[in-house]
Amino acid sequence: MVQANPSYQDWLAAYRQGLQHDRTRFRGLEARWSWIRLIAFVAGVAFVVLLRHNVPMAAGAGIVGFAAFMGAVLRHTKWEGKRAFIERALIVAAESAHASTRRDCPARSWERPQEPQEASSPLPQVIDPGPVWALTDQERDDLDLYGPPVGVFGLLNRTSTPLGARRLRDVLDSPSLSPEHIRRRREAVCWLERHNKRRLGLMATLLLLRNHSKHLDRFVRLLRETEYPSISSATRAIRLWSALSGLVFVGSVLGIANGQYVWARLLTGLLLANGAILIVARSLLRRLDAAVSPWTTLRSMLTCFLAVAQHGGQELPDETQLSLLKERFRDITSNARVPSLCEWLEWAGLHGLVRAVLNLIVFFDLHIAEAVLARVVPNRHVLLHGLSAMAELETFCSLGCFSAELPIRCYPQPGEDRTLSIEDGRHPLIPEQNVTPNSIHLSPEASTWVVTGPNAAGKSTFLRMVGVNVLLAQIGTAVAAKQMTWSPVRLITDVRIRDDLAHNESYFLSEVRRLRRLVLDAEPGTPVLGLIDEPFRGTNSQERTAAGIALLEHLMASRNLFLIATHEEMLARTAADCMSARNFHFQEHLRDGGIAFDYLLRPGPAGTKTALRILEQEGYPKTLLERARGLMPPER
Repeated sequence: MVQANPSYQDWLAAYRQGLQHDRTRFRGLEARWSWIRLIAFVAGVAFVVLLRHNVPMAAGAGIVGFAAFMGAVLRHTKWEGKRAFIERALIVAAESAHASTRRDCPARSWERPQEPQEASSPLPQVIDPGPVWALTDQERDDLDLYGPPVGVFGLLNRTSTPLGARRLRDVLDSPSLSPEHIRRRREAVCWLERHNKRRLGLMATLLLLRNHSKHLDRFVRLLRETEYPSISSATRAIRLWSALSGLVFVGSVLGIANGQYVWARLLTGLLLANGAILIVARSLLRRLDAAVSPWTTLRSMLTCFLAVAQHGGQELPDETQLSLLKERFRDITSNARVPSLCEWLEWAGLHGLVRAVLNLIVFFDLHIAEAVLARVVPNRHVLLHGLSAMAELETFCSLGCFSAELPIRCYPQPGEDRTLSIEDGRHPLIPEQNVTPNSIHLSPEASTWVVTGPNAAGKSTFLRMVGVNVLLAQIGTAVAAKQMTWSPVRLITDVRIRDDLAHNESYFLSEVRRLRRLVLDAEPGTPVLGLIDEPFRGTNSQERTAAGIALLEHLMASRNLFLIATHEEMLARTAADCMSARNFHFQEHLRDGGIAFDYLLRPGPAGTKTALRILEQEGYPKTLLERARGLMPPER
């Protein structure tokens, strides 16, 4: 368990308690109105039956009973909806409580979202991301963005739809390089972080779409692909004839009911004529059915999407970038004709004998296709922008939740002066009770830090802490630190190198090619933050030292920022001779039970040498230890 943000945890506990109380109350009201609905229906039918000999009174009783029944249905539906919303809000609140107290498993998926199997174009942009820096697989692996069991993505992810998850992935994979765009996104995240109840309410509504992943991807694809089939004069003629056919059918049925059986001949002729038209227009009707039939499975998803748009249009503020999402949601509710589209799709779901009869009488499929296409094609861009706004909202809510749940956090201020300063930084993946905060201050005067120390002392974790917090800052969310200022950077890492046999790359070659990105960087403008762990560790000690010193001197001559972890004393000595470099170290403590670490970063190069003492402690032969000490170079 990890120590969570106390104020947020207290609020969340009170909020969940209030939700549980409301759920109990709404369940009671829902059950009460369910009984009232049943009683009203039974009573209405009973009075109509008892008063059947007095037609006026029976009709009056029927009207009163029907009105009472419909009123009870509306009230029951109201409380059912409130109860369902409360249950979804409880799920979201439970996930937030879980995420703020656990680091061993995420509230939602930690895996990197993949594109749908059926290729589709990306959604249009509702919010301009500005200039971004695309991370490579190396940075994603080094910083554990998608690593089990949680990963940074798992910490952030609170999305309910694949569209939202992929949008969050894109934001994380491409951090912004523009201070202005970072500030705008941070303002929206701050608003959601401060308004906990609204944020969780929005997420509870988004939860409606959690079981519609495949339908959402299909919806996007259909919006892009669906077009009007070519409409000929024959199509218009059939539609006009269908109106006349419907009138003739009604008249014939009424005439037959009144004993005028001459109408039966007219009805028979009408049905035969319509059957012939259906045979002749078979190919046209098949094209229309092929255009509309994929939509028939989307009615439930569209209803949920409309609920999200309605809630977003009401609850989002008229400030920050959230106002742009609010505008898109209001376009959905006022201009996209989604309610009538859902009604027509319900009709389109008819099958069997009923549909065959309606086709024979009024060419039902033709009218359904026309109605559906008339609501989809003209509103294509409104719907696509609404889906994009929904994905952005899920991303903002995820970042807002993460910010609220951090035990120690701040919203860093982006600057322009090529600096990075983190006070008491923490790695958000490490439980709070296990964290040892450390700080870093890079600037033009001290642009390179060389960190030395033994294995497992904290060097790699320190590099990752810096990289993850810089990444979080550049996507506009809070960071795990007491204070942070920085100028946006292009983040390049070389922390975790593996050989790649599939591409015929050895360990050393793989490392060389990744470090080359830093060495050959010639892109003007935004500086680089390079995080390097044990440069050239895949070769022999002499070449490693020589190449490492040359690399360090080359990097220090650039205008970029670097944090380098190493065991090499010569790199620390090179840094000590340069005005723009600083030495820091982690150290170990030898105890009777073995070696221990305090994970505190200290100024200066590592000075302790405990390897031989550990060998001695572990019972190595005395002759071996004496020989090793004799081979040690003299202290400088």
